[in-house]
Parts: sequence; structure tokens; C-alpha cells
Amino acid sequence: MDAGKTINVAGIEATLIRKKVKNVRVTIVPPDGTVRVTAPKLYPELMIRAFLADKADWIRRHVEQVRLSHADEPKNFGTGETIRLFGQTFSLEVRTQQKKNRVMLEADRIVLFLRTDAPPEKRGAILNEWLRERLKAEIGHYLPLWSERTGLVPGEWTVRDMTSRWGSCNTRTKKITLNLQLVHYPLICLEYVILHELAHIRVHGHGPEFKAILNAYMPDWKSRKKLLNGQ
Repeated sequence: MDAGKTINVAGIEATLIRKKVKNVRVTIVPPDGTVRVTAPKLYPELMIRAFLADKADWIRRHVEQVRLSHADEPKNFGTGETIRLFGQTFSLEVRTQQKKNRVMLEADRIVLFLRTDAPPEKRGAILNEWLRERLKAEIGHYLPLWSERTGLVPGEWTVRDMTSRWGSCNTRTKKITLNLQLVHYPLICLEYVILHELAHIRVHGHGPEFKAILNAYMPDWKSRKKLLNGQ
């Protein structure tokens, strides 16, 4: 069996493994939803890519289902664990005896620098603060863009770790709150939630007028919503 190579099709990163099999097969590997495709040794890569592209929606749905089903598993935040950042999976590397606690993104891994060894709770807190800043940077980019496109201007916005919704909008103050967990999902999902909450500045409920706003500015909002909800 070949060691495998990484290929990217329609925004889906997969590990391609060649071995003695008759057919192409896709496997979603828990707990982080890694995509693995096995194929016969001489099967053309072009046809493998076409196969993945045809199943792209199915793959995205099942990746999110696997990730959600393992989301509550305890983490030690140690070297070798994985972290999702805007839909991509990165390996975590922990380095101790450093000058200060910090986090950096290096190629295909997220590196956690620690002054001294720390318990999982402390490691998680450092990583969450870094993830929060990454999300805030993307919101700071996309929110003004969608506000300009729609003419819907929020009073202010904030990020909070929420358990039951992706975002909220106070229709009186026009304050928008976005879920910290969006940092784990593709940016197209963040854009959908931003537009969703901006639309609430004009329309309180989710009726025809609300959906008309989504349809006008984001025709594919339903597929983004399904991706976000693992459907």
C-alpha cells in the first residue's frame, strides 16, 4: 500500500491511498472528519478527482456529522491532536520551555508555545483565545463587505461561545453576536451567518421577506446552511 498523498478537490482535502482494491472508496475518519480515498494502483487521478467532485456535497455533510458526534470528547490539547480552523484540519504541536505562552500557525500545523507545561484547561484557554482573535479578524473583514452590499449596518458586534445558535441580532440596538464555534467551519458558513443576522436588522422573523433578502444577496445560502448544520 502506498503511503498516500494529499489532494484537494472542490475545497475538500483528502488523503489518496493506492492499494490492491477494485473500486474507489471514500472514508470519513473520526474524530476530526479526515477524508481518505482509496483507489486501485493504476486508476487515473483525473477520474478520482471527478469521483470526489461528484460526491462533494455528501462528503461535506458526513465530515460535519462525524465532527459533531465527537465534539464533546475530552481533549488534552497535546501534540498530535487536531484542531479545525475555518474548515481545515491542522495537527497540534506543543512546545514547552518557551519565552511566553502563544500560538502560531505554521504550514499544516498549529503550534502551542508554553512557558511551562500546563494542564488541558490552561492549554484550551490559550488556544481558544487565539481562535477568538482569528475569528474576529475574519468578521472584521467580511461584516463590512456584507454590510456595504446590503445597506444593513449593525450597531456593534461581538463574539461569544454559544450552545444553541450560530448568531443573534438585537433588533432594537442592532447589535450582532456571532458564535465562537464558527471559527471551526468554512468561511462561506461565516458569511452566511453574517448575512443572516444582518437581515434581521430589517426583518424580525424568518418569513418570506427575510428569505427574500438571503435569496437576493446569497443564492446558495441553503447549501451553506446545510454545510454548517451537518446536513
